[in-house]
Amino acid sequence: MLLATVELGGIFGTAGVSGRALTAATIEIDLQVEAPADATVVAHLIEPGGTQRTVALAQRASGVYGGIVEIPIIDYLVVFEVVGSNGVQSQPLRLTELGLDPALLGRSPIAPSTSEPGLSAETRRWGWLGLALGALALAALAVWALGGRDEDELETPEPVGSDG
Repeated sequence: MLLATVELGGIFGTAGVSGRALTAATIEIDLQVEAPADATVVAHLIEPGGTQRTVALAQRASGVYGGIVEIPIIDYLVVFEVVGSNGVQSQPLRLTELGLDPALLGRSPIAPSTSEPGLSAETRRWGWLGLALGALALAALAVWALGGRDEDELETPEPVGSDG
């Protein structure tokens, strides 16, 4: 069962993928794509920085092709191709971009942020309060250090050993 599909464009219609875990190291995926009826369609599974695997897709209904494949737990790039004189290919998309649940790849999906970037108003208020308290503490230190001196201490002391 495909939960999400992506519009590929060109001679391709929508495409999607679903999957299920098989072992700790493998998953089974079900690829599906819309393409011209009675064509020969393959899917190229490309491991980023690694090997490529080409899988023939069977026509499931008129213009709908699919195949079930067991793969290692990797977010492969997928390129669909209509084989023939033209060799028309789709844009490359990752399995997760085609709708594969990231949890099957050992990753948790990233929830979109609902807040604006930057600091909240409350955080900025606390920041200004902290800055003000720091300035007040420095002013108090300066008053203590400079204000505690007597005028007698500022006069020149008499030399030691003189009898006055």
